[in-house]
Amino acid sequence: MRHQLRTIAGLVVAFLGVGGTASAQLTNVPIYANPSVSGIHIAGDASFGMNDESGKHEAFAGRVTVTLSKLLLGAGLGYVDFDNADGETTWMGSLGYRLVGSGGSLLNVSLQAGAGFVSTDSLVNQLKRTDIPIALGIGLHLPIPVIGIEPWIAPRYTFRWLSQGGESSNRNHFGFSVGADVTLPLGIGAQIAGDWSSLPELSSGGGDIIDDLKRKPYLLSAGLHFRF
Repeated sequence: MRHQLRTIAGLVVAFLGVGGTASAQLTNVPIYANPSVSGIHIAGDASFGMNDESGKHEAFAGRVTVTLSKLLLGAGLGYVDFDNADGETTWMGSLGYRLVGSGGSLLNVSLQAGAGFVSTDSLVNQLKRTDIPIALGIGLHLPIPVIGIEPWIAPRYTFRWLSQGGESSNRNHFGFSVGADVTLPLGIGAQIAGDWSSLPELSSGGGDIIDDLKRKPYLLSAGLHFRF
């Protein structure tokens, strides 16, 4: 048992090291906050902006979530394709605590927080963006034979810091994500998620920060996962 815990802890440390943050949002990828995950959950996603205010950027990401009793530890690495810049790498890490349920329970509720970071050097002025979302994940584990189906929803509040061209600003905002995981007996499955945010005007400064016009972005993603 101790060896297994050390192995899991090593995986978590390795992924968090890649992420570069202690806790998450991958840029232009919905915030996955399924409180019903269990064991080790490895996922890959393709995400697309669905309206003009999302920038219609494409993003691709890999995520891992490790469950230790009531703790949900996560990390991820992604790639986002900006319209007016080269593609950039984005990192994230997250920490959640399951308030209700045990993963396999009918109802599961978790409080999750994270941090995500992206920086682009290919614009005239370097853009840096840091997001710290705090979400309440509410999900079901439906007792259906052979397959596992887990619909979930996660309202959240996000603290966002932006800097570009020597100016900085913040635009904290509400949002929510919703999705569903479908898992087969061997642990292979698929997931889909949608994400909506309501971004206010920049509270101060901001200059020509490219994020300024993205008011109410809608994101949609789909991917595959494996649990063991």
